[in-house]
Amino acid sequence: MARNPDPKPGRWILPLIIVGMVGFTYLFTNSIDTVPEVPDNETSSSTSTRSTTEPATETIPDSTQPVVINPEVQAYIAGLDNFDLSMANLGGQMAAINAAWDDRSATYSDTRTALEALIAETTIFADEVAVATPPAGDAELALEHEAIVAAATAAKTAAENVLDGLVNSEGSEARLAALDAFNQAVGSFSSAVISAKAVAGF
Repeated sequence: MARNPDPKPGRWILPLIIVGMVGFTYLFTNSIDTVPEVPDNETSSSTSTRSTTEPATETIPDSTQPVVINPEVQAYIAGLDNFDLSMANLGGQMAAINAAWDDRSATYSDTRTALEALIAETTIFADEVAVATPPAGDAELALEHEAIVAAATAAKTAAENVLDGLVNSEGSEARLAALDAFNQAVGSFSSAVISAKAVAGF
């Protein structure tokens, strides 16, 4: 019988398998794409871009802070309120005097005396309004004051014309027309006061 020179032929199989596995692993790992690293400067640039594109926070002003008003303006506005009340009182007197004359509940002498007294009051009132000038330097408020003075002066002139209509006219047309002008002056005065207060912030 012939003798086998290699009694253990299977001992070469395991090393061959190991060599094959190592080679396969090497080829597999080299075939995987390497993910490129991002440089630090690109990361910082991206962060900077995001920070500049974020919307800015809107600052809402505090509306609860009190508004400081010039004391001189406050005193002037307080004077206008008193003038407005005085003008309304003059308008009430004028209406009462003419109503009493129209329904003949007052005599001619009493009506004339009452109108003369009212004219004196209205004249004093118009003079006081004229000298009560607004604080210096406020051109817009000064312009509003001119309208106030004009309305007071118109009321004085209308009061004089009411008396003239009573004394020098046979009918009532002239007196009633003057009365209507007086009432319009009262309304204009009140409107001018409201406008001046709005300009001053009241």
